[in-house]
Amino acid sequence: MKPLAVACLLGIGLLSAGITGHAHEMGTSALIVHESTQGTGQFVFKRTVGSDDQIPPIDFQFEPACELRDVSTEWEGNTELIQRGSFFCGGALTEHQISVSGFTRLAPDLIVLASPQQGDRIHAVLTPKEFTISLDTKAPITPPLEYLSIGIEHIVFGLDHVLFVAGLYLLWRKRKQNVKQLIGQFTLFTVGHSLTLALLVLGWIAVPTRAIEAWIALSVLWLAWELVREEPAQPSNWSHLLLIAAFGLLHGSGFALSMEERGFPQDALLSTLLLFNLGIEIGQLWIVTVLATAFTLLEKTHLPNYTRFAQYALTLCIGGAALYWTLERIHSYV
Repeated sequence: MKPLAVACLLGIGLLSAGITGHAHEMGTSALIVHESTQGTGQFVFKRTVGSDDQIPPIDFQFEPACELRDVSTEWEGNTELIQRGSFFCGGALTEHQISVSGFTRLAPDLIVLASPQQGDRIHAVLTPKEFTISLDTKAPITPPLEYLSIGIEHIVFGLDHVLFVAGLYLLWRKRKQNVKQLIGQFTLFTVGHSLTLALLVLGWIAVPTRAIEAWIALSVLWLAWELVREEPAQPSNWSHLLLIAAFGLLHGSGFALSMEERGFPQDALLSTLLLFNLGIEIGQLWIVTVLATAFTLLEKTHLPNYTRFAQYALTLCIGGAALYWTLERIHSYV
């Protein structure tokens, strides 16, 4: 009966995952502006479909106004809308600023990369609080501290990463391990994703995007299998730890690939990379804290059925979503 029950749970989870099939809830928005001659140049404006299947209403304008010409619109796959065109301004690009409107919960920021003909490259992240940026290189740009919140967003709103962290916590509970073992497992995961994140951002290695996304989904599916299968009499702790480290490498690749369009400012590469990674760790700690608090409160009710139901429900979500993502990503890869 147990295999049948597991199959039913995964089937229900598959239906729920189909409703929310996006592994990353928020869409990326980016604007690239390049001045080729004084006051004229090209721009590329990219917006990614969010988890609501809508293009975010983010828009930009030059101040003082510039004329946009020959604007073309194209889709990259079914997820990214890209607009390309030329701009013609009355003066040098450094005499203007960019103002952004239309931020939403699923599109809370816009990456701006500007290359004036005279001056240094500008790299900024605009938000509802900081929605304008002067293109005069003497003006202050978005501080690297912004990358701390970006790191938190990347793991908290990346459902595949969230479910992997939740799966690790549930597996720790299932095996009735101590807190030291929990810390050790998450330390390995952290070291793994920090390593590949740094190597990819520095350009020392390259990985295939679609294959990495498929392997990340498989790592979550492996956790779901570990949660439902019968444990051997003497499980191998070393193989378990090696797998966690390997999956950390995969998830670090996923973090880096999701930051390709946003990028890291070259003049503050180390500090922004460290802040981004710290943000990921804060988000990871927040997820574990929420889970630990929830299960502690359930256990205090002295109704063990509630705790078991919560574990089964969460395992259902992990297995169903992972199965959906695995099939979807392998299909897109082949």
